[in-house]
Amino acid sequence: MKKLFICFIMFFVLFSGCASLNDNSPAYVKEVVAYKEGSEGLMIYFILADSSGSMTTSDGYVTLTISETHSEWSSLTSEYIDTEITLYSASFEVKKTNFHKAKVGVGAFEHEVILCSLGRIDYSSFRKRPSEISGKVKIEFQTHNALRYKGEDTIFF
Repeated sequence: MKKLFICFIMFFVLFSGCASLNDNSPAYVKEVVAYKEGSEGLMIYFILADSSGSMTTSDGYVTLTISETHSEWSSLTSEYIDTEITLYSASFEVKKTNFHKAKVGVGAFEHEVILCSLGRIDYSSFRKRPSEISGKVKIEFQTHNALRYKGEDTIFF
């Protein structure tokens, strides 16, 4: 009886980790996260959510844009004019299999998420090197049924 119980526990432990990830249709981009990874690059990932707010996976296309805003004084209008400059832009096809569970955060803020990592992007692949302290990382996720969801994060270069 004890051996049967141990076998049942082992079976549960082995196969509970193999449970599939939520694949309900996404309703929005829950979060976009961008942070410096080394002195010459950024790490970027995003999280999708279904209509109940639960993290989910989906096949689709991602458009990634990294930009910064320059403010310049205009003597014509006597005010500052903001100009958004695109530093990097790329599109990727993603599959449900590109999403995975990961722990993010530190200490009491650590939690598990289902994310899709776009990986590390080197400044050398940018059209123009960042010249401002901060910028924006924008994600547009498009499903195969042409539904579009947007999210963004502020990045400190």
